[in-house]
Amino acid sequence: MPNISLLDIEALRQTKLRPYIERCLANRAPDPGFHAVMGHNIDLAEAMFVAWDTIFNTGRVDHRLKEVIRVQLSRMAGCVY
Repeated sequence: MPNISLLDIEALRQTKLRPYIERCLANRAPDPGFHAVMGHNIDLAEAMFVAWDTIFNTGRVDHRLKEVIRVQLSRMAGCVY
C-alpha cells in the first residue's frame, strides 16, 4: 500500500507550480508522477523543479554526468530505462 497519494495534475496547475509543470511536460521530463507526488509540499516541489531545470536543461552540467544521473534514477525506481 502506498504511503503517499498522487495529486491531480490539473489541480496542481492551479497553484504556483503551473509554469514548472508546463515546462516539465513540454520537455517530457520529469514525468507527471513526479509532480503528483512532490505537489504535497508546494515549496519543496518548486525547489525540486528549479534544481531539475538547472541540472538537466541549462547546460551547466556535463552531458556525461547527466546520463549517470538518469541511469541511477532509473535503477533506484526499478525502471529498465
